[in-house]
Formats: sequence, C-alpha cells, structure tokens
Amino acid sequence: MVADRIADLLQSREAKNLSGDHYKLAAVLMPIQERDDGDYLVLTKRAEQLNHHRGQVAFPGGRVDPGDRDELATALRESYEEIGIAPSDVRVLGRLDQVTAAYDFVVTPFIGVIPPVYEFRLNPGETDAVFSVPIAALLDPQCMEIADHLSSHGEPVYHFYCNGWDIWGATARIIVQFLDLFYGYQIRKI
Repeated sequence: MVADRIADLLQSREAKNLSGDHYKLAAVLMPIQERDDGDYLVLTKRAEQLNHHRGQVAFPGGRVDPGDRDELATALRESYEEIGIAPSDVRVLGRLDQVTAAYDFVVTPFIGVIPPVYEFRLNPGETDAVFSVPIAALLDPQCMEIADHLSSHGEPVYHFYCNGWDIWGATARIIVQFLDLFYGYQIRKI
C-alpha cells in the first residue's frame, strides 16, 4: 500500500518551513486515491470569479483563518468547503515542505488518503471542477515542461500537462517535491 510507505517516509523526515513575517499563511490537502488501476491525485480548478489564482488548477485549500487551530485544520476545512471531502474521510499521512505562492503566500501541503470512490460536492463559489490525475502519468517525463523564466520568487516554473489540464505554479512545485521524495522523480533536463 503506497500510503503506508508515504507515511513512513514522512515520519522519518522533518518538513522544512519558510521564514519571514511578510508571508500570508495558507494550507492545502493533497488527496490521494488508491484505486485498482493505480494511485491518483485529486485536484481542482479554482472558480473564475475568485480574487487569487482564479481558474488555476490547485489542490483544495486556502488561507489560514484566525479560527483555524493550525495549518492542517485549514487544509481539512478548505477541502470540505471547496469539494466536500469530510475531514473524517481523510487519513492524514503527514506534510511536505512549505512552498511559496504568488501574492506572498507560504503554503503548507498535507498529504492524505481518501476513499478510492468519492462523491465530491463542489462549491461553485470556489471551485469550477474537480478531477483526478494518475500518479503514473505525472511520472512520465513527457508530461512536464519547465518554463524559460523564473517565478516572482526566483523559482523554476513547472508545467504538468495531463489529461488536458495545465498544472503549474505552487501546485506543480508541490507535485515535484512529492514525486521526488516518494518516487525518485528526476526532472528532465532540456
């Protein structure tokens, strides 16, 4: 079971935090579904009317609210609000290193397993679509490209093109980190 291996690896390492008082805190959940035909990541297309990251592909999540106990509570709350994943349906495996996102956000990504078949409930004010991508497809070197410019934070801009979706920005950097840690992913040099 891939989830057990991921949980063991996450427990054996300390996730890195970014420092700086100017960052706004956010958190996301990277939902994994273990299906008979392979393991999948669940992603969303953010609603077009949102102020930040409108129309982009992302993991469910958002800004840390003052009432949230911690970043994990934020990731679970936002996943429920955006696509209806009940916190009780998530087996949290651990967290990855924080990453930066536009508008001076620092994002804490959590990995969690959800049931292989799930009835998502989209909040149309936040989410236009929910879909899953096979991890095996993301591991295909032909699926990823590196832009010829850096992000506003000076980081490479990755694009995963999979099943008609363009997965880029902080979401792509989280996926690269995940694939590197758990699958030995090597970025293709151009």
